[in-house]
Amino acid sequence: MSNPRNRILASTALALVLAAPLGYLAKGHLTAMAATSAEPAVTQFAPVNATPASEPAAISNGASGAPASAIEPATSAQPAAATEQQTAIEPVVAPDPLAALDPADRAVAEKIRDLLATRGDKLFTAKKEREAVEAFYQNRNLAPLWLDKGIENARAEAVIARMKNADADGLEPGDYKAPSFSGLAPDALAEAELRLTRAVLTYARHVQAGRFPYTRVSKNIELPQAAPEPADVLSSVADAANAGKALDAYSPQNQHYRQLKAALADLRGKPGASKGQIDTITANMERWRWYPRDLGNAYSLVNLPDFTLRVMHNGGQVWTTRIVIGKPSMATPLLSETMKYLTVNPTWTVPQSIVRNEYLPALAQDPTVLDRMGLRVSYSGGGVTITQPPGDGNALGRVRFSFNNRFSVFQHDTPDKGYFNDTVRAYSHGCMRVQDPPKYAEVLLNIARPSEHWTAEKIRKMYGGAERDLQLQHASIWVHLTYQTAFVDNSGKLEMRRDIYGLDSRTIAAIKSERGHLEQAPERKREEIATAPLKPTAPAARTSALPQTTYTTPGYARQLPPSIFR
Repeated sequence: MSNPRNRILASTALALVLAAPLGYLAKGHLTAMAATSAEPAVTQFAPVNATPASEPAAISNGASGAPASAIEPATSAQPAAATEQQTAIEPVVAPDPLAALDPADRAVAEKIRDLLATRGDKLFTAKKEREAVEAFYQNRNLAPLWLDKGIENARAEAVIARMKNADADGLEPGDYKAPSFSGLAPDALAEAELRLTRAVLTYARHVQAGRFPYTRVSKNIELPQAAPEPADVLSSVADAANAGKALDAYSPQNQHYRQLKAALADLRGKPGASKGQIDTITANMERWRWYPRDLGNAYSLVNLPDFTLRVMHNGGQVWTTRIVIGKPSMATPLLSETMKYLTVNPTWTVPQSIVRNEYLPALAQDPTVLDRMGLRVSYSGGGVTITQPPGDGNALGRVRFSFNNRFSVFQHDTPDKGYFNDTVRAYSHGCMRVQDPPKYAEVLLNIARPSEHWTAEKIRKMYGGAERDLQLQHASIWVHLTYQTAFVDNSGKLEMRRDIYGLDSRTIAAIKSERGHLEQAPERKREEIATAPLKPTAPAARTSALPQTTYTTPGYARQLPPSIFR
């Protein structure tokens, strides 16, 4: 071994022996890291700490010529190490949503949470209202709305004062009783909080849409009667600088309602005010709540008990005329709809229900009766069609004003001009006959089509020709059929009218007995609107009128004089 050449060979052999297990170890370590590369981030770091303990065994096995699988036990220990690290991590604790509340408010908030969970369906019986209340309080981390540091705040005082003055809107203050917040424990304060919330929601609903569904009064009505969204009410009073004024904004804002409100206050201030008058005003205010919040910039306002039509534009009256309305047995309905067009020289196509129930029996009695009325009869496929062509004797006169509605009523001209001389003009079968239709057409067309300069004379010059529709859709002209037995005239005087359809008495009775949530008014079939008896019936009384016989038909039909059967 003293030979230099032998020493070099020996050193080389030793190096090879030592290098083999180190290379094998390096290969095994890379394999273990590759195997753990797909693990979550926590487990990827575990082998770093486990490697020093496993390396001596790996070297020993390598030195004794053991196969590569001999190092696997070292790798299998890695998940255990990772698990120990994971269990050492402390869980994240969610922040306390009530931590920012004053201790007094926090105690109430905890009770609010419990009440909503256990008695929410008792405090707020309507599902939509209950869900809105729960969402509202959750969004504010259950903080009370009417309390600050456990004491009644200015917001609560403002809404309570407004509800105590509910009779100014013809409502009953006793329907909105406010709880006391004085000297109560947190659980009682929480219940008082939710009871005031309920009272505010009830008040907003009543003052905007009424205290009961209008179907309690009549089925001859179709109006929006839209209650406010509970979530909107809560957010408006919560965000307002003056919660009382925010609540007051839910009452109708149109001039007709506000004039009645002022008249009611004035009447109550007079000694010996008539209870009957107060009840009548209250009933009229209740009905106004059924109408749209916005009556429109331009609208035709029919007041049935006053037998008048007024056109309103830009907040003022621009024209008025007399009308004939439905008699009590065939009352004109209450509704709101937009007028789409008017027709000059209209053709009357008799509805099939009238053909079957009215004119076929008349035809059987006298085969010439329809010819003498100017009606045309045609037969096709076993069916009968009856029409009346345009002309002076047409039941619709020379102009018809159309607005779609399920009652099939509209406004129109009439050849029977004498009716407009009477004070009480309830003679039709539902439709409204207009005293001066050419002027009415002029007013409407100049609102909808101002650049065309329409005149009543221009409308009259179109008489006698073919049927022609004049569109009004460039402007939204609403038609509101109302029942105002109490209203304020243009001079500011309170006017009262006779309850010809009995709607006041039924409205007052419902006010005194009905409370509750508003349900959607059910749709009714047109056949339910007007039933037509087969035998002639007498018309409503008319001053200086000759005796007449009437076949009861919808509002656009004409009365048949007795002489027609002679």
